[in-house]
Amino acid sequence: MVRLKELQLPTLNDIEAAEGRIRNYFPPTPLEYSKGISGILGRETYLKLETYLPIRVFKLRGALNKLLSLPDSALKRGVITASSGNHGFAIAYASRVFGVKATICVPENANPQKVRAIEDQGAEIIRHGPGYDAAYEYAITTADKRGLTFVHAFNDRDVMAGQGTCGLEMTRQLPDMDSAAVAIGGGGLISGVSIAVKGSLPKARVYGAETIAIPSMYESIEKGSIRTVDPKPTIADGMQSASPGELTFEAVRRHVDRIGLVSDPELEDAIYELLTLGRVLAEPAGASPLAAMKGSLRGEPGKKLILVISGGNISIDLLRSILTKRAKESS
Repeated sequence: MVRLKELQLPTLNDIEAAEGRIRNYFPPTPLEYSKGISGILGRETYLKLETYLPIRVFKLRGALNKLLSLPDSALKRGVITASSGNHGFAIAYASRVFGVKATICVPENANPQKVRAIEDQGAEIIRHGPGYDAAYEYAITTADKRGLTFVHAFNDRDVMAGQGTCGLEMTRQLPDMDSAAVAIGGGGLISGVSIAVKGSLPKARVYGAETIAIPSMYESIEKGSIRTVDPKPTIADGMQSASPGELTFEAVRRHVDRIGLVSDPELEDAIYELLTLGRVLAEPAGASPLAAMKGSLRGEPGKKLILVISGGNISIDLLRSILTKRAKESS
């Protein structure tokens, strides 16, 4: 077993190097001030719009950096990953760009629109298990059997460094930011962002938002060691990891100031408010920073806040349900 002390987190230099690799594939995503969301939170609030990426989600950053960091021999064998949707979409997209064969293991309950998007990129789909962790175990086994290169969704230095380029952009777009809120699934995004933000602006605070249905990072940080939780049903299909990775746990332990838990109703409210007040379509994970800053993190310090809207790949059925509920409530 690999011991934690042997593990090395990505550094600010690694994130800067990742930016150099991926910059040819897309420009920095916008950072926009939102008057409506600022009014809700009672603080100056900006939205980091990862929904402007070609696949509408931050995962492309890590996928591109990982594939660009692999040797040709690994790429020729083909890559495989496990994903609840967005990471698989990103690996499939990047693999198509580079002419690499990709296999994506997804849970049986994966968002059908995300699965269709993966298939549209030409990747092989394997459906297995009730959640991310079962799909992950099956992907590892399949990688060994077929001789494929496995790419972890979050517990990987190159993936984390790629996600960290989001934080690097934020510190340049708003040099006087003093706080940021970021979703936590497996922890790859908040790990990279927190390393970039703290490395550039040491006094800035970084907050995490995690679903109360699968609070694996929250429980692990509270207990001081990695814990596996029993996943409960949630609309947050991008936040399904039952346990954090060794790297992401250590990064959050060192660099994240506090984690707030959010419920499905709070996520629905945040999705609706981002759509109506911020004019941004966000999936549940993408809306979770707003939900947390409205709820469990409302009293945390920060006058100039960035909410990372990490993705916009919301299912049509969920969006229809939220809008129908709000229409009934207002009639």
